[in-house]
Amino acid sequence: MDRCRETAFCLTLWYAFLTALVSVLTIALADLDAPTALLAAANVALLFALVLMARAARLTDSNIRRGQFWRTLPPQERPRGAAGAQIARRTLQDTWFAFAKSAAAVAIALSSLAFASNSAGAAAWAKAVRAHGMTQAMPHSDSPTAYRVGRLLPTN
Repeated sequence: MDRCRETAFCLTLWYAFLTALVSVLTIALADLDAPTALLAAANVALLFALVLMARAARLTDSNIRRGQFWRTLPPQERPRGAAGAQIARRTLQDTWFAFAKSAAAVAIALSSLAFASNSAGAAAWAKAVRAHGMTQAMPHSDSPTAYRVGRLLPTN
């Protein structure tokens, strides 16, 4: 039982490491700014959590014996019989759900950091909205574009 749990943990940790490596390389090669890179990493972490949950939901007692987890276990330490397959499935599902929960927490932390590191604060948003409202409230006859458009139209 401990060998199953250890193997499931190490295999899932390997999946997490590969996912993190690919996402860091992709973000570095895309040359993203800090808030965008943090948000991209949060999305990757959330996708990793969703994939783990989907794989855990599809796992059954019969297909556990055909997966990478079963092949990773040494033959003499594999659980025997139907009860062994059920124990192995339950162990792998619990491990995947724990990693999915952690990946979702990492996604929340990364998206919070992306929001905090964004240069546009609440005051900048309020100023932009007020400036937009002021331009909408101005009469159109004073704008230079209204004069040009009116001058180009033929008068009969």
